[in-house]
Amino acid sequence: MEQFKDAHYFHIPSQGNIYTMTELRLANGKSLVLAASLKRDIFYFEYSEASLSLDPATKEISFTYIPSGAEIISIDAFNKSSITNEAVIGITIIKNSNDSDTLETFLNIYSQLEEHEDFNIENIAQNCLTVELNFIPYQLLHTELITWKGDKIAKKEIVFILTGSDNLVHIYHENTSEHSYKDIDNRDLFPEFGKTPSPVIWIDICHLNNYEERVTAFGCECGYVKLLKVNTKTNKVIYNFSTRFSNYISKVQLYFENEVKHPDHFGKIISKFATEKKDARQVLNLIVVNSLLPSVLFRDVLKYGLSDYLTLARHNNSTVFTSCIVADIDFDGQKEILLGTGSEEIILYKRDIKENKWYLEEIKNLVAPILSMTYLDISGDGVKELIVSSMKGIHVLQHDPKFVQKKLTERVDALVIPKIV
Repeated sequence: MEQFKDAHYFHIPSQGNIYTMTELRLANGKSLVLAASLKRDIFYFEYSEASLSLDPATKEISFTYIPSGAEIISIDAFNKSSITNEAVIGITIIKNSNDSDTLETFLNIYSQLEEHEDFNIENIAQNCLTVELNFIPYQLLHTELITWKGDKIAKKEIVFILTGSDNLVHIYHENTSEHSYKDIDNRDLFPEFGKTPSPVIWIDICHLNNYEERVTAFGCECGYVKLLKVNTKTNKVIYNFSTRFSNYISKVQLYFENEVKHPDHFGKIISKFATEKKDARQVLNLIVVNSLLPSVLFRDVLKYGLSDYLTLARHNNSTVFTSCIVADIDFDGQKEILLGTGSEEIILYKRDIKENKWYLEEIKNLVAPILSMTYLDISGDGVKELIVSSMKGIHVLQHDPKFVQKKLTERVDALVIPKIV
């Protein structure tokens, strides 16, 4: 990870948690980061163009209906449209009741009143729909709800998913005619979510075969992990696997092993002069991040379920693992695994393709315990940055331009350009 340089850092007045950083992708392809702290502070971070340079910009946003004394538990955001900006931001909060010592919990959903090419987060922050909850919220995320008509997709909607202290997973669907969000019965539309033995800490979802199938993985506070595949046409469970670890689950993540994407700024060149070899079958893996035990990689879960697995070596038995991302950070065509820890470290694992094993290659130290990480192109230059949320603030780690230029040159030199007759 020596190629990563500290590009920017902004301080957050009070710490967040593993749920308080999210990405929002705009219609023009630009990404920005929203970060919240427990004490009601919400910031957005982006790179803006200024003359001949890109300047980092951080701004605190005042969202309505977050009362004094409330604490933010989780935040999530998405854009409903790929053409215009129809941003939706969900924030869960918890506060003490004015009349008693009981807790009040809410899901606040902020959105633009109408489609618009321009993105104005301050206007969005003033338009709020509040859903009262009867449980303590945990992770807030979103996914696509598919409605089929025969063999064709009739409708594709985005719904919020919220896990809670009631050991249930709640689905919030927008009623556009009433301009409201309601908790829908998920047993018919999301049969993979039933009563769990303890609160669900993390969910990850991916769709296969043009949305005909949905793979869902989730991990619970007690160590219970479940993996399911659902047919979205019939809403029937195709397979169902589960296991249990003897500790707290920090995160689960699904990822495709054989998915290779080239940076956008020269992707067109690659596709014009070269043809990638594509595997006949996609290999889907699942990583379970245990807080204290070694993290576990389940390989090819579409074929083997949870039966083929290996553990990722750890260098310190006292390390608490908090987060995970999977990405090709060195542009060698193979994805790496990065684990964040409460010991102020990012641990990099690489795969030995010949032996099909993973080994610990490098450790990068930060200045605060790590809460969450994401890998996205926030600068808009076609190369992704590593965004790290720590107990002190948000760190932006950028690839060294010399390293990127070297890799780009190697890729171009390796191209076999056919002769044009």
